[in-house]
Amino acid sequence: MSENGKQATRRTGATLFSELVRAHDRREAEERGGVGGGKAQAEFKAKLDEFEHDVGRIDSVYWSRRRPSAVALTIGEPHGFRNPFKDTETEVRLHRVTDWTTGDRSEIADLLHDCDLLAIRVGEVLRGASERITMRWIFSVQEHLLGFFERVDHAGPPRHRWWMPNGKRSEMNREEQRLVAAQRQELARIEEYYLRIAGKAGRIVYVSGMIVGALFIAFVCALVAVGLAVWYPEGWTTNERYLLLCAGAGAAGALTSVLARMNSIGGSFTVDVELGRPLLRRLGLFKPFVGAIFGVAVYWIITAGLLTTQVAKEGHGGRIFFFGVVAFLAGFSERFTGVIFGGAEHLIAGDLGDAGADTSDGRGRPEAKTTTPAEPPPEAKTPRPASSDKTVS
Repeated sequence: MSENGKQATRRTGATLFSELVRAHDRREAEERGGVGGGKAQAEFKAKLDEFEHDVGRIDSVYWSRRRPSAVALTIGEPHGFRNPFKDTETEVRLHRVTDWTTGDRSEIADLLHDCDLLAIRVGEVLRGASERITMRWIFSVQEHLLGFFERVDHAGPPRHRWWMPNGKRSEMNREEQRLVAAQRQELARIEEYYLRIAGKAGRIVYVSGMIVGALFIAFVCALVAVGLAVWYPEGWTTNERYLLLCAGAGAAGALTSVLARMNSIGGSFTVDVELGRPLLRRLGLFKPFVGAIFGVAVYWIITAGLLTTQVAKEGHGGRIFFFGVVAFLAGFSERFTGVIFGGAEHLIAGDLGDAGADTSDGRGRPEAKTTTPAEPPPEAKTPRPASSDKTVS
């Protein structure tokens, strides 16, 4: 708590890094001037310890020696214990203070800003080695841009180069444009790498949610089966067994369908990984439940006789295998389920249409039937007399 009774606001990493950069600039000025008695060095050391304590260890840093500017990459402490099955969560962040250096070089400033935006996306989506690789790659681009300022800073920004010969000024401008074009291509390569790795990471997160959902359904089905068999044997009938079988087989079919689409050559299965890991995991969690519902619904349709198909006979597990395969296909293929549901729908709609056909005349009275008189038999017809007219030539 502060002295006025209000809770002090914790400073962010950006604020701490800005103070650290200014402290480093004062230390550099003290070393160049040879005065100060190490006061700036002590201040810089204190700011560095505070920054690494609150934000994380500095993995890479580039300090500008001419102006108070720098870019740095920090890696925080692991979240939780080491997990051998997945990458340990560590916060990798990119920090930049370059406004004193970029000046009115808008193209380079925009490129540095695009690097920051890509770093935000990477930090929210990727984890582990792929995150560190991508963040270090982005850091190298910003480091290269800041190093360019170190090489040409003696000439000043473009609007301050009026004293230079036209040829030299034009050459520096072309060099700056070539640098921006080359680093934009490099940033595009980084983004392409990020999208490829992020797509794979999103699939893994989605499948992890599906596995959790399938295991939950299997656990519930097993629990219900044991409960009925032990505490309520009268309820453990053939129908209940087939229902539990179809629920589990439908969930397994949904899981297998997604895995097969992921391994296909065309890669037809895609997810938007920037939705966030928790939302992707929840979306995957729902998929086995949909498959289980389809499996149970198909069992009901076949049992009710709404599907004109030949059901396997009892004995030697024929019906068990039949319903298991049909429920698995219902969860595996939405097209297969649509055909079954469509056939049942047409059958029900046709029966209802025949039963509810309206034969009234619109005023509640039976519609009058009109009959067409029957045509007389051929022998009853009056023969037409032959014509007596003749043509004489």
